[in-house]
Amino acid sequence: MPLNAIRGHYFFAQKLDIYRSLIRPALFRLEPEKAHELAFGFIRNSSFALPFIRRMYAHKSSDKVRIGNITFRNRLGLAAGLDKNGEALPFWDALGFSHAEIGTVTPLPQPGNDKPRLFRLPGAGALINRMGFNNLGSAIVRENLKKAKGKISSEFITGVNIGKNKQTPIENAAEDYMKCMESLYDVADYFTINVSSPNTPGLRQLQDERYLGELLSSLKAKNISLAHTIKSSPKDIFLKIAPDLDDGSLPGIISACRENAVTALIATNTTVSRPGLGKETNESGGLSGRPLKDLSDNVLAKLYNLRGPSGSDMPVPHLIGVGGVFSRSDFENKISNGAELVQVYTGLIYEGPGMIREILDK
Repeated sequence: MPLNAIRGHYFFAQKLDIYRSLIRPALFRLEPEKAHELAFGFIRNSSFALPFIRRMYAHKSSDKVRIGNITFRNRLGLAAGLDKNGEALPFWDALGFSHAEIGTVTPLPQPGNDKPRLFRLPGAGALINRMGFNNLGSAIVRENLKKAKGKISSEFITGVNIGKNKQTPIENAAEDYMKCMESLYDVADYFTINVSSPNTPGLRQLQDERYLGELLSSLKAKNISLAHTIKSSPKDIFLKIAPDLDDGSLPGIISACRENAVTALIATNTTVSRPGLGKETNESGGLSGRPLKDLSDNVLAKLYNLRGPSGSDMPVPHLIGVGGVFSRSDFENKISNGAELVQVYTGLIYEGPGMIREILDK
């Protein structure tokens, strides 16, 4: 191996160790939400460091993939939940992600659930959250995304994960999703419909057949109407589902997606089950991280097997894998189970930004 390559591998190993041996232990001494706020304070004000960050975390991947009308520069992105208000897009771009999904965004601002609402399980490589869609609302998020447009690469993709406000009755949920879509239409590259968070009462009912088809039909019509207004093609719509669905509900979800031109299914959100944890915690909320991986992979594989061949009039939805990705091996498991894109969140908290290059450098 050439000397320069050896030095490069050594420097990369050192970068990983700095986060794992110094930064993560310091952050993990703080309460999880305080650590998040501290880290985000740096990230929001990191514009001065972006050229250095780009050089530091540059990777070799040019594994482009097309999902619907969008070309992603590589197969790895940031999952929703970490950047709720779209405040750090230049940072995610500089780290080398192909895309970042911001949110979940609701029409009106809301504070979320009472604190404490975020918990670490270091022994399991996991997080539990019951945040409750805390965000600044679609109007402020819109302004954040407009400001970011001139600071990110033209090839970097911005997805917006949207949901309903807590106080909106389930039967009126479609109105909230449509309000978000209308407010953010010209600043989002795609929308993800979040019907699977366990932390907004009743939200997961929207995955039921009696609600899902009607919701997706309303959003399809709104998408076409908004596209016509601004004289563009309709936006790609993704749907994020829970890992806790019974197998019998999956064919209906795929059918509803095909009938309503949903571009992709994201599998999966967090789980309310506690696989492998025993009595390690009794906190309620959605579990993410390593314990979620097998459950999420299983749902992904089932969706892949159920999709069937694509037809010209009713294309099958693409699949996006998220849940328990900490390494190149985890990433490859998602791809082998049918994912065309992979997203990370909890793995980034535990492994640090070096994991992006670790995954994408072949």
